[in-house]
Amino acid sequence: MLRDDARRTHATVLRAVWELMSITGGTRFSVDDVAYRAGVSAASVYRHFGSKQGLIDAVSVDRWRRASEWAAGSGDPERALIDIVKTLDRFSLMVTADAEFIAAAGVEVGHTPVAILPVRQEFAQRFHGLWAAASHAGQVAAWVEPMDLMDFVGGIRDRDRRIPKLTTLINGFCVPRVDAQHLAHAVLTR
Repeated sequence: MLRDDARRTHATVLRAVWELMSITGGTRFSVDDVAYRAGVSAASVYRHFGSKQGLIDAVSVDRWRRASEWAAGSGDPERALIDIVKTLDRFSLMVTADAEFIAAAGVEVGHTPVAILPVRQEFAQRFHGLWAAASHAGQVAAWVEPMDLMDFVGGIRDRDRRIPKLTTLINGFCVPRVDAQHLAHAVLTR
């Protein structure tokens, strides 16, 4: 467990990497550039992340860790479908906001760098748990693979088309007795 000051440094450095990748449109920066932008020493960056690739992987791991927290849901099985839609919504907001970072990092939908695997597996377990609860309640189509939804949502890059695309997706996985249009309108962040 990181101390509070170490946690702040970690978060500041991650934000600096994200900003530099967005600015440069790629990974054309050095650890010294990251350290300067974060206001810490290069030694501190190496101590926290080990290497430049470690920095880039850490940003992706952080993104999946946040998604995993969302997929934990409310803990109420009766709200599982709402929790699924909220998770998809938050994930799509993150992906569209980070479109430049994702492109710069070379991350492709469906291809997971090794460093991300454990946290993405944690996300998958939690998301499958939400899906199982919604399935048990008869709210989602039995034939849908929940992680396929994440691949679809991960491919949404256009902020202006985000809500219509998510609404279409929700209409596709909810069973007919669920008012998917109402659900989408009530839950999705505008």
